[in-house]
Amino acid sequence: MKIFACLLCVAVIVQSSDIFNVYKQQNDVILDNARDMIRTVMNDDGTDFRPYVKELLALVESQVCPEEVPEEGDQCDSDSNWLLGCRCTSEFSALEGSCKNTPCKMVHHMKDSGPKAMSDFMSADNYEEMFKVVMDCIEEVWRILCECRGVVDATINCVRSYDGQAFVLSGIDRTQFDEIVDHLDWETVRGILHGYLDAICGEQNGEDCLAVFNTWQAQAGIFYDNTFSGVDNCMSMVRLETEIGAYMKSQVYEEGMDTKSYFYGMVEAYMEMEEVAMCGADCAQEIQEAYYGSCCVKRAGRVYLLRA
Repeated sequence: MKIFACLLCVAVIVQSSDIFNVYKQQNDVILDNARDMIRTVMNDDGTDFRPYVKELLALVESQVCPEEVPEEGDQCDSDSNWLLGCRCTSEFSALEGSCKNTPCKMVHHMKDSGPKAMSDFMSADNYEEMFKVVMDCIEEVWRILCECRGVVDATINCVRSYDGQAFVLSGIDRTQFDEIVDHLDWETVRGILHGYLDAICGEQNGEDCLAVFNTWQAQAGIFYDNTFSGVDNCMSMVRLETEIGAYMKSQVYEEGMDTKSYFYGMVEAYMEMEEVAMCGADCAQEIQEAYYGSCCVKRAGRVYLLRA
């Protein structure tokens, strides 16, 4: 994983000394929006969903958690399956064993874990804690998908041929949805998802790889905390100020520039930044111990190389 890529999505180019301040300001806006969204769905004391959210989840649950799971070949009633539609219902019904119930498992995960996760996110004191809350919540979703790999293909087929009534009943125009579906390279999406699952699922030399990647990715929060606090150590972006400045400048596109040269320049600047971040003589050992000591991470690297 390129652990620094998400830290550099800054739309404006500023003087190098202001880079982190600008990003922090933008990130604060994102966090404020996330907190505002949580407040709209959680009750006033932050312990449970608001009544309207519970009603919505109950409605969804009634659609994706039927009392009797239809067998392959059963006639689908479109009125009874208005949310998923008959094609999606057929896709999930064709899965083996309990994997048929994956949509139901997802809804139950949201009902059971959502309130506490949102409450913990709101009370987090730093980025490390926030990242840990998010990754703990996502880990359970990945575990469900690791156990039921067929869900990836079923979901893609469901989206591509969606015939439910959600858009009609909600009054939402589905034109944009259809445009996105028509233009996405679904085989690439499928390959990326299966490749990621190949990398993170299962065990390697006794290690639970999902738990390893949970901790691994959550450590990005440490970089945020250190960087925004001005801490200049190996687990901080402060030491990369020059390289980050060069990378951000490489993203400026001027009229008349050769497109190929522009993208090559941007990639070259990114690789230079990545090399210093990961392989700088003063920090290589600490970064390796923090991120690349696990057998799961080494296996993931081999998987990515084979799929590249």
